[in-house]
Formats: sequence, structure tokens, C-alpha cells
Amino acid sequence: MSDEARRMAPPVLAGAGADAREGAREGAREGAFEPRLDRRGSSRVDPADVPEPEALRELGVLRDVDVHFARTAARLGGERDPHVLLALAVASRAPGAGHVCAELDAPTRLVRLEGRGAGAVRWPAAAAWCAALAASPLVATPDGAAAGLACPLVLDGTRLYLTRYWRHQRRLLDALRARAATVRDDVDEAVLRVGIDRLFRADGEPADARQVDAAATAVLRGLAVITGGPGTGKTWTVLRVLALLAEQRRACGEPMPRVALAAPTGKAAARLVESIAVGLPALRVDPEIAAAIPRGARTVHALLGWQPRTPTRFRHDAANPLPADVVVVDEASMVDLALMAKLVDAVAPGARLVVLGDRDQLASVEAGSILADVCGPAGEAPSPAFARRLGRATAPAASAEATSADATSAGATGADATCAD
Repeated sequence: MSDEARRMAPPVLAGAGADAREGAREGAREGAFEPRLDRRGSSRVDPADVPEPEALRELGVLRDVDVHFARTAARLGGERDPHVLLALAVASRAPGAGHVCAELDAPTRLVRLEGRGAGAVRWPAAAAWCAALAASPLVATPDGAAAGLACPLVLDGTRLYLTRYWRHQRRLLDALRARAATVRDDVDEAVLRVGIDRLFRADGEPADARQVDAAATAVLRGLAVITGGPGTGKTWTVLRVLALLAEQRRACGEPMPRVALAAPTGKAAARLVESIAVGLPALRVDPEIAAAIPRGARTVHALLGWQPRTPTRFRHDAANPLPADVVVVDEASMVDLALMAKLVDAVAPGARLVVLGDRDQLASVEAGSILADVCGPAGEAPSPAFARRLGRATAPAASAEATSADATSAGATGADATCAD
């Protein structure tokens, strides 16, 4: 590693070290490592075929904290297999390298940026490595981890996780799936169509269909992810989303929605506020709706309620959710796995979550590329049922009214008119 790279490393190392210490404390709180039956047979692999963690530290592949974690966990768990010892160290290294897990069939990905010594490492064969881990009392299967088995590692195929990161990932996945499946039944589609016409199709200008679909999705569902490169109108679109949501509340005779705006850093939060201030004057809404749009934003840590005494635990969580009906997070590509999991936990079940960002830009410093993973492959279509509802909601208001009148007329004459669900 170059001198310049070493000077840049401390912030990452400090975060990774804190994660490792927190993981050790979690293990202690859960009763250390739960003893299990050692499933290994009598066959053994020559330890000389597996590199020692200390040797990889000398090559610059592992850090002191990785070696210490591996030795301590192995000692507490009575583990002597060199495969498992190496796996403990590699799993510890993964978050420090920006990865949620270590891929045992491609371990060189962990050291891609480490130049020195990366090509000199003779890694164990993935099959033998996974077999040794599957037999170790320090390694849980995904089912075992989900059931609460207290082990420092989780092996899922050839992917090896520190248990706390596996749990963050599983919790976030389940929460996002549940929110994405939530289709709101409190939306007045006629009001939504009129609002979209006014905010997206004013002056006869053709609307960007992607922006219209994104805005309608944010109103119709509990989760919306709006992604695009610089200048694609993400903030312009979300400003109109907030106006549409306020109009929905007013149409129902309810108070204006409580909106929380957040970004990963103070600078990003300031840019979000500036973009909203620039866009508000051009927004075609009345003063009551404009007043419902917040003029301030906070960092995600400030929004969740960072506490100095417990820096990895926030004041707001699933048991004490944020007092907000709509949570908007900008520059989401910079949010790491652990923070995103805690943020989604803190959003109330009935609230909307709108996530903005460029999936190809500004990766998080800590482990996880959450926005890119959530977006998935481009071009995936929504379900047929939601596509029909989205089509109704985004149709020009005059066209939708004509369609409704035609359907009513057809029903009155006994024709076979079917209403989309």
C-alpha cells in the first residue's frame, strides 16, 4: 500500500474497528458463542496449505483488527481449523473493504485495492473452505441465524458474513419488500390525475413519462426509489411528489403530511434544501400546499437521533418511529447497509419512504452499495395489477374522465365493460 493510501486509510479502519468491537460486544450480550456439535469427521487438511492470518497481515491483505478478531473468536469458540481461522479474519476484513460479505470463491476481491501482496496469496479451494466452515460450531446457516443462533459467522452458499451484517441485510430486505408490496388504498386517483396534469403537463409541454411514473408511484405505494444521473430531475420530481401528497391530504380533509427530509451528510442536506428553495417558486400550487413542503433538511444521523453514549443505536427505531408521514432521503447511494437498515426500521409502518440518488455515483464509505442493489437490473416492469393502476393514475385527466364516461355508458346499455382492479 502506498504512503498516500495509508494516510487515507484511518477513517475506514476506525469504522471497521468499531464494527468489530461492537460485534464482539453483541456476541457477549447474546451469551458469547453458543456451543454446538462439531460436525467434522476425522479427515484433516494440512494446515500448511492454508495461510496464517499473521502472514496475510504482513502482506498488507489483513489488518491488525482482523487478526485479533479471528484469534479471539477462535479461542473463545475452541476452534482450531485453519480454514475457519482464516475465514474469521477475511469476514472481518470485508466490511473494511466496503463489502457486506466475503465471497469465498473470489476472495481476491477483498484485496483488489491492496496491490502489495495480493497476487502472492494462495487461497484455499472454495469447496474445501466451505466444507470446513459448514462443520464449525462458529458458523451458522441462514436458517440458524434467522432462528437466533449465536455464532460470529453466517455462511450462505459461498458468501461469508459477519453475523451482524447478515442480520442487517436480512432485516432491510424484509422491510423493503414489505413496503414495496404496500399499495395505498387512501389515494384519490382523480385528485392525483389533476395534480399530475398541473405539475407535469403545464403549458402543453410533453411530460417525461419516467418522472410522471416515479411521482405517481411515490403516492400510490409505501416505497418509491427514484434514481438517475445528474440533471435528470430527481429533486424536481420529489418536490412535486410532496405537493401531490399534500393535495391528497387536503382532499380527504386531513392535516397536511409531516415530512422529514434527510441526506447522508450536512453538505448533501444543504444541497437538497437549496434545490427545494429554487424549485418552489415555479411550483403551480396554492399557498397552503406550498407551506406544507419543508424548507429544512437534516443528516440521517440527526434525523434518527444520534446518541454519543450509544453511537450505533439511535433514539428512533422500530419501537420509537420517526414522527413523520413521509420520509425523503437524498443521495442514498452514500448510505451504508447498517445505517439504511436502521433508517428503514425507524420509518413508521404507515408512512411513505422516498429514496433518491444516483446508483452509479457517490458510493458509501462503509459496507454496502444499497441503492445499486435495490435498483437491480434496469427495465424491470411492475406487476400487471400495479401497471394498470399506474396507467389510470397517470392518464391525462380529460382522457380518464372520457374513459370513465364511456364505461358508464356501456354498463347502462348492457355491454360487457370490465373495470381494471
